[in-house]
Amino acid sequence: MYPLAIDVGTTNIKLQIFEKDTIIEELVLPIETFTDRGSRVFQSPAHIYRQIVRGIRTMTQEGYNIDSIVLTTAMHSIMPIVEGRDEEMYIWLDAQSKPFVETIKSEKNYLNYYKKTGTPIHEMSPFAKIGHFQKEKWFNDVIRWVGMKDYLMERLTGEFVVDYSIASATGLFNIYDKKWDEAILKKVGTDESMLAKLVDTDYSAPLLEDVADELFLTPNIPVYIGASDGCLASYASYVANGTLNTITIGTSGAVRKLSKTVELDDKGQTFCYYLNDTYWVIGGATNNGGQIMTWAENVFFEGQSIYQELNHSLSQSPIGSDGLLFFPYLTGERAPIWQSTPQGKYIGLSLQHTKHHMVRSIVEGIFYNLRYISELVELEPREITVNGGFFANELLAMMTADIFGQNVVQSVYNEPNFGAVSLIHPVKSFLLSDHRRTFYTEDNHHLYNHSYESFKKELEANIINE
Repeated sequence: MYPLAIDVGTTNIKLQIFEKDTIIEELVLPIETFTDRGSRVFQSPAHIYRQIVRGIRTMTQEGYNIDSIVLTTAMHSIMPIVEGRDEEMYIWLDAQSKPFVETIKSEKNYLNYYKKTGTPIHEMSPFAKIGHFQKEKWFNDVIRWVGMKDYLMERLTGEFVVDYSIASATGLFNIYDKKWDEAILKKVGTDESMLAKLVDTDYSAPLLEDVADELFLTPNIPVYIGASDGCLASYASYVANGTLNTITIGTSGAVRKLSKTVELDDKGQTFCYYLNDTYWVIGGATNNGGQIMTWAENVFFEGQSIYQELNHSLSQSPIGSDGLLFFPYLTGERAPIWQSTPQGKYIGLSLQHTKHHMVRSIVEGIFYNLRYISELVELEPREITVNGGFFANELLAMMTADIFGQNVVQSVYNEPNFGAVSLIHPVKSFLLSDHRRTFYTEDNHHLYNHSYESFKKELEANIINE
């Protein structure tokens, strides 16, 4: 009997079957993201569900006797249900709510929203999205507001429920009361009856019989609601390696640490999300992770894999890129800026700089931004675990260690699905296996420090304070 973990991210769905602590089968299916008028970014939840059905059927037809399902999804998604239509789920990248966010930030005590919810004020959050939609003609016709996790739970089990972890990233959930915040809901023109019922992250409901038939599964097996992908990546790293610090870089990126207490930032620059009744996840997310590498790939390598060409570029340029700095804000930014207006740019570009300098400075810029976030989060002074497709290149793990001045741990366990399975089947002790450690070099760390301080000075003077 095997648990199946399903991780619905931004760019793909990862289905993994576990036997105890080991992944014995994996299937990755793509998700299409639609962009309209620049700031309007959405996905089709119905298509995502069909992909999940396709994936589960593929695995069950191979003979795996799945005895439970556990879910993890990306944060910040929201979809208005109007006259039964459910075609467009707005994801974290959607930035239509910029005017609403600017209005909120003009309020004298706007940080009170953050202090109650742990969610920074930004276009990513359902709080901002729903608030923005109040100006639409169809707003009063909305029947419900649905996120990806509650959508999937209802399709699979018939129960319209969402976990505290996903809810704590909406900007609508009071992290102290563990309830939808009535005053905040009123601010965005909605009420509790239009949102999913709140449950803890260990909650389960039985799989519907007709769905079980479609999936070739036993009826009524438990579907565990799980938590958010970011929180579960942190938990996975902790369970596998005993490490509280995590850096994730996929399409986007994040710096996180596990904490047993709520931790908030005086300026609202970091997030504080619920994991379970023991742990909170403190961190800061960046828009500009792997998608910046995709942009650089198209610009500098004409579609050839940047990860294959990267080693050469790094070998042909020195640490610090001969003074060239790159600010990777091609899609605005969440932490540390929380604005959609900043733009990417080079500083210090001159005739001495080659393509290789420019490529290296892009990678350094991504890391420097994450290091700045890590200082806000106040990471533990121990090892950092890393996960996400970005780190398939070993040199990027080495750069992480050298830039942060902390040893880095990589493992197949440092992923949301393992965190999800560990949440429902707790591991008695740290696995401390199947991992690779990368040790930082003091000389390289010193060189990166000099370059990072220049980045930090420019960032604070010309972007953050501005």
